[in-house]
Formats: sequence, C-alpha cells, structure tokens
Amino acid sequence: MRSPRILAAGLTLVASVTLVAACSGGTSTPAAPADDAGLVQGQQIYSQNCASCHGASGQGGFGPKLAGTVTVKYPNIDDQIALITNGKGAMPAYSKKLSAEQITSVVRYTREVLGTN
Repeated sequence: MRSPRILAAGLTLVASVTLVAACSGGTSTPAAPADDAGLVQGQQIYSQNCASCHGASGQGGFGPKLAGTVTVKYPNIDDQIALITNGKGAMPAYSKKLSAEQITSVVRYTREVLGTN
C-alpha cells in the first residue's frame, strides 16, 4: 500500500496540472489596432496580467470569460475599472501594480478588442 504522503503528492500534482490547463487554454491574444497606443498598451498589460486566468483570447479559464461578455456584465465602464482597481472575490486588486492609465487601457482592450470576439 502506498504511503499517504505519496498519495497526497500525486493528488497535488493532478490538481496543479488541471489548474494550469484551465488557465492556459487559449491560442494567442487578439491584436489591438497598431494605430491606437492605448489599446496596444492594454493588450500588453492583458497578456502579462490577465490572460493566465481569463484566457489569451478572453475565453475564460480560472477567471470568467471576457470575450463578448464584458460590456454586457459591465455596461458602465467605471464599474469595470473599479473591479480591476479594487478587486473582488478571487479577482486581485491592481491599484498598487498598475496606474489608472494602465487600468483604463486594459479595460478598453477587453471591451473594444476582446469584446468583439
């Protein structure tokens, strides 16, 4: 019979692999229009900070789906900005990591680029 330690390690490994697979199940991050610096910045921030949970193309994973749904859930852009700034539940607050301009850029990206997917 296997020891409880080996069993626990195996279960931890399976859970970790499942979580990584759920968070990384996307293809590539949709490109922002090159002539809009705010959306390009938003795309970069999204790729670095959001895609691991919300999916590269906003399809969801550990975090909820954003593509095609974010403007329905947050018709008022200020509500989405507040969520990213302050966090809620499993969503961490980004007020100490990103400036207000950066948060607005990523919000625009999720609404204007991912929101059309």
